[in-house]
Amino acid sequence: MSGGELRVERGGDGVLTLTLDNPAHRNALNDHLIAGLTAALREAATDPACRAVVLRGANGMFCAGRELNDVVRLQAADADTEAVEAAYQAVWGLNEALYYLPKPSIAVVERFALGAGAGLVNWTDFAIAEEGALIGYPEVKIGFPPTLTTVSLIRSIGRKAAMDLLLTGRNITAEDALRMGLLTRVVPRGEAGAALAETLQLLLAASPDAIARTKRVVWKVEDADYRAACAAAVDSISIAVTTREAREGVAAFVGKRPPRW
Repeated sequence: MSGGELRVERGGDGVLTLTLDNPAHRNALNDHLIAGLTAALREAATDPACRAVVLRGANGMFCAGRELNDVVRLQAADADTEAVEAAYQAVWGLNEALYYLPKPSIAVVERFALGAGAGLVNWTDFAIAEEGALIGYPEVKIGFPPTLTTVSLIRSIGRKAAMDLLLTGRNITAEDALRMGLLTRVVPRGEAGAALAETLQLLLAASPDAIARTKRVVWKVEDADYRAACAAAVDSISIAVTTREAREGVAAFVGKRPPRW
């Protein structure tokens, strides 16, 4: 039976905080946590009260990767191919639920984000890490490739930097990860909460509709050639400029008052 729990906290400001709490395995993701995270993110995607999602780890650590007890069960002699594929389809489901979440998502990285934990960092929109935190993709050290994490990593940083991390399995510091473009911000230890609050303040001041539309444009641009991306951008703004929130935003700016989203 998979242990650990997903702690869910809904703030009055619309911020949903999802905290991995699996202390016996340094907050590693197991089947139970993967299912819980996916369900919570899918619910958040359609919840009009949710304005942003924060991912954290309990006890001052983010996530040590995939809990290997689940992998051992998949390697058992009586495990069938369908069960193995279903387990990794579930990880893909988590990937899509987080990457394509229409609300802004923020990972707060303390101490380490390894393997699947580094994948969570890749899939969020913002990643705030404390100084000295470690980021790594150690899968090759235990005999299998970092597959779903590779898809987002190769789109985030240059090929040679990605190959360095993926083929050596070495850990890098948050400072190096920031230079590579894997993190949004690195702050002194103990200041991640303040940095998170600053980022959330900016996000909550923006139009929820505009944020969701911006994310949709980004997804389309990532998968399109230049002309197709420009066409998608024109389609988006042509619709967005006449929405209620766009009208309110312009009126508020002209009237020198805060917008009422």
